[in-house]
Amino acid sequence: MAKKKFETEIAEMLKERFKNRKIENVPEHINKLCMAKDEFNKVYDFKSGELVVWKQGLKNKIKPALNEPAIVMQILDIPLRDQGEQDSGTPYFNEPLDLGLGLIDNNGDFNIFHYDKRRFEPYQE
Repeated sequence: MAKKKFETEIAEMLKERFKNRKIENVPEHINKLCMAKDEFNKVYDFKSGELVVWKQGLKNKIKPALNEPAIVMQILDIPLRDQGEQDSGTPYFNEPLDLGLGLIDNNGDFNIFHYDKRRFEPYQE
């Protein structure tokens, strides 16, 4: 019962906040938000050498491509902070970068990039 009331309140809030933005199916939108939150908060204990891929719906950078395996190079105890974005309206603003991943670029070279580990899951063939 409380969940239904919560969903109704959220739906009303979304309608008001985004009255100029068209959301076709508000309950479905809320469900997607809740599922994305749950997926984002799912924690994995990655180890160096493990293969990982983006979690579904949580890719926020160009590389690696969706479903492209990357190899864990390091897990940082103290995350780096993305200092490239000064606008809090971007998905990169102050993002904790605590996962170093090795990737093969378009030229066939091996590079290491840093990411938020909450956006990745173990690769499964």
